[in-house]
Parts: sequence; structure tokens; C-alpha cells
Amino acid sequence: MTEQEQLRAVQQNRWAIEYLKNPSEAVQLAAVQQDGRVIYFLKNPSEAVQLAAVQQNGYVIIYLKNPSEAVQLAAVQQAGRAIQFIKNPSDTVRTWAALFQ
Repeated sequence: MTEQEQLRAVQQNRWAIEYLKNPSEAVQLAAVQQDGRVIYFLKNPSEAVQLAAVQQNGYVIIYLKNPSEAVQLAAVQQAGRAIQFIKNPSDTVRTWAALFQ
């Protein structure tokens, strides 16, 4: 399946990402921008894909292993209560979470 076909598939149904083998970063971004929850189906998403997912839905940070501080900050800015799913958040992340609750 070409990248264009994969893009069309996720544009029609974001959950199609689950069935795509090795989707490109562009396809992954198209899917998570529609619904951050689809990051659950991605293996080793890039930081850009992680950021897009948590900006769409901060709570999807629960699906990420070792998110960067930037991803953590984006998650709590989108949903302050997402901090409960972050292991060992930095003081900066805690401060931002308090502001957005």
C-alpha cells in the first residue's frame, strides 16, 4: 500500500492505522491529529507524533513509554489531570499541570 493510499485510509477512518504495516510519520500524524488515542497502535512513534497525539488528547500520555519533558508539558497543557499518568514528572511539569487543572 502506498503512502497516499495509507493517508486516504486514515483520513476516512483513523482506526485504520491499526492495520497498516510501517506507516510513515506523515500517516501517523494524520491519524493522531484526528484522534490521539490511535497512538496506542503505533510502535516507537517519533516525538513529533507523540506531541501531536497529546496536543489532541493529553490523556494518551498513558500509552507512551518515557515521554520527553516537552511531550509531558504538552500533555498537561491540554489536560492538567494527565499528570497522574506521568511517572516522575519534573517540577516544571508539576507546575504547568497545576495551572491547567
